Amino acid sequence: MNEAPVMLDEDGIAIHSSAGDGDRVLWLHGYTLDSRIWTDMWSQLPGWHHLGVDLPGHGASRPLDPAETLPRMARSLARLAAKYEVNHVVGLSFGGMVALQLAIESSRPLASLILGSPALGGGPQDPHAQTRHVELIRLYRERGSGPWLRELWMQWPPDIFKGVAADPRLWKRLCGIVDDHGWLELENLQMGNLVSYPQRAAQLRQISAATLVLVGEHDMLAFKRSAELIRRAIPRCKRIYVPAVGHLCLLEATTLLHSVIRSHFSQATLP
Repeated sequence: MNEAPVMLDEDGIAIHSSAGDGDRVLWLHGYTLDSRIWTDMWSQLPGWHHLGVDLPGHGASRPLDPAETLPRMARSLARLAAKYEVNHVVGLSFGGMVALQLAIESSRPLASLILGSPALGGGPQDPHAQTRHVELIRLYRERGSGPWLRELWMQWPPDIFKGVAADPRLWKRLCGIVDDHGWLELENLQMGNLVSYPQRAAQLRQISAATLVLVGEHDMLAFKRSAELIRRAIPRCKRIYVPAVGHLCLLEATTLLHSVIRSHFSQATLP
């Protein structure tokens, strides 16, 4: 598996790649993270060609546009997926919401979709996460960007990073990634606009990809509810609870899940 330099798409989207001989897979990270989170998982899946996107406002990608909407972001990523002939999409948390919208917006069918603890646009919200976001906005206005934002964001509740704390190596790596986040979206409340966009059951029913929803056993209730709503709506959808892990299940249980993911990729075919 060969690491390639970061590429910048025409829309200002940074793409990290790890070349393999198999199908191309697009990976979408969660809020305040970037594509560096996938290193361990990619090493466990050497048979595929991995493309990790830094979502707008994250990593090496362009900032969020003031007029950014979830459909607009998803259409940009759908064009990117078509350009690189992607057959599989994986999304974690907020990246799962974006992956859902990509599948809705795409004119090109996908073979499979894997959603790790996905958020659902306009769906259930964790009250602790909502409170923490307000606190982050207040702190950003008082002190600007700095390590104090990461320290506040990675506290629990909400239990977003709680499960990661059991793995010191992973915790340290994620701390470094979140420290690099610019937090510019806190100036214009842009994340609120993105996550509140309604992803309705009628739209989810249009998704033809074989879909696997992975949810940590100890994840927050709002994400478990979102997973159930997604499972009910998407025609070819299966949900699995991942034992003994929390919200960032794809990172906390890489060793356990790589075989599950490999099987899902291998069995999925284009509709």
